Amino acid sequence: MDARAETEWMTVREVATHFRVSTKTIHRWIISGELLATRIGPASRTVRIHRSVIDQMTPTLSAAA
Repeated sequence: MDARAETEWMTVREVATHFRVSTKTIHRWIISGELLATRIGPASRTVRIHRSVIDQMTPTLSAAA
């Protein structure tokens, strides 16, 4: 697996750091549908957000600020 493929999926913590918000805010965005996330694993407790979703959201959040 190449380095780019590994970094296409981000954790909740990484996304929170990117947007400078708490992980709780990221979970609220996921629940409200503002942020598209994928649950992975057998228990589906692990959440990952695709980098393309973050790239699409960044201009929206910058304009709102």
